[in-house]
Amino acid sequence: MVTVNKYLYEDDFGQKICSCSEKQEYKVLFREVNETELKTNEVEAVTKASIYKMEKLVVMCTDCKKIYFISLSFEGSFKSQYVTLESVEIFDGEPVEVRNLINRIYSEYEEVMLDIATDDYAVKVLSKSEDDEKTNTRYVYLNREDSILYADLQSE
Repeated sequence: MVTVNKYLYEDDFGQKICSCSEKQEYKVLFREVNETELKTNEVEAVTKASIYKMEKLVVMCTDCKKIYFISLSFEGSFKSQYVTLESVEIFDGEPVEVRNLINRIYSEYEEVMLDIATDDYAVKVLSKSEDDEKTNTRYVYLNREDSILYADLQSE
């Protein structure tokens, strides 16, 4: 299942990422997701883990505007969720550099099943496979509306 979250919060990561404030809201600039959803009956869906994700994210703290590259894994059901942060790295370049980087990464995905674009974001579904036990979906998300990343283009 493809999900589009424009913002993530401290609870989504299971811990504080940025030390600037208590607010801890992050704008998602780029997201690559490899998701496996187990096919379970309704009772099992509540008690057993039914979704597994590996994600690579580029996020911006909405308070101090620091940009982070994050890798995480997620395991969850309706009853419980477990997030493991694999890595967190701060980006120390200029916003235009991160924009160029994530746009280049996004455009490198050429084998696409479905390409969705709005004024705010773009999503490419890279692959989807299904069998009797699970559905695997791989997709990427690109935020196209951030005023800081696109400031140089908006002033022209």
